[in-house]
Amino acid sequence: MKAALAPAAALALAGCAADAWVAPGTGWSRAPDLSVWSAMSLYGGVAREQAILCQGFAPAGVEARWRRDFAAREAIVAAALARRHGEIALAEAGAAAAATRRVPCAATPDGRWRRHYARLLRLLETRLGLA
Repeated sequence: MKAALAPAAALALAGCAADAWVAPGTGWSRAPDLSVWSAMSLYGGVAREQAILCQGFAPAGVEARWRRDFAAREAIVAAALARRHGEIALAEAGAAAAATRRVPCAATPDGRWRRHYARLLRLLETRLGLA
């Protein structure tokens, strides 16, 4: 029995790399819309926090760049999710995105959290027929 579980466990752990490509039909692509929205919001918050606290960028500049890069797309996705699931459910999912711990600063600048955010935003755009 243990021998049969070992390959499955190794395969599951192989997908744990921070920036690993995830095949369609696994992971986030199967998660409920509002769970993806919540995680996306969390990742975006961590990305902005790290840009300010770790890389030393000005908060106003970070927010301006974030708005320039993502605000329009995020607003369209939020409107579609609100139509599909309701305003209250969307607000609750966003509130659930509060980070429970700080993410430590990397030794070198790392865009991992921004990439995670962008990937989940794209997933929602695709799922909602907006892309």
